[in-house]
Amino acid sequence: MKSIETKSKRIIIGIVEPNEDLMDSIIEIVMKYKIKSGVINCIGALKKFTIGFYSIFSKDYKMKTFDEYVELISCIGNISYKDKKPIIHLHVSLGRSDYSVIGGHLSQPSIVSVTGEVKILELDQELKRFEDSQFNLSLLDI
Repeated sequence: MKSIETKSKRIIIGIVEPNEDLMDSIIEIVMKYKIKSGVINCIGALKKFTIGFYSIFSKDYKMKTFDEYVELISCIGNISYKDKKPIIHLHVSLGRSDYSVIGGHLSQPSIVSVTGEVKILELDQELKRFEDSQFNLSLLDI
């Protein structure tokens, strides 16, 4: 196991409006506030979204886009950097109208239906990612 100790610098709160893309909005917040790295938490509602499941066998994500209204029950992840570009890594739990839950790795599109409440806890040091050839993924490098 690897670990680091870091401190929080500030907390940024954002509201994503209807028909805006959650992922694009988070990147916009990161750029606007020049966030080095951070921890993300979101709640709200989506109407179109793409989620993925990583296959350990094929070493890639199986992505699926849905056109349905769902509650964004939980969305957690982080902000890191690779090649000086921010990487937003999010996992979601989404509640359907029949009270079932689906989830996975959030991708785009991630279109908000009613609202998206975004909280970012900025860290005092930059987290970076590296290409891991064993899994064909960009993993945290600490």
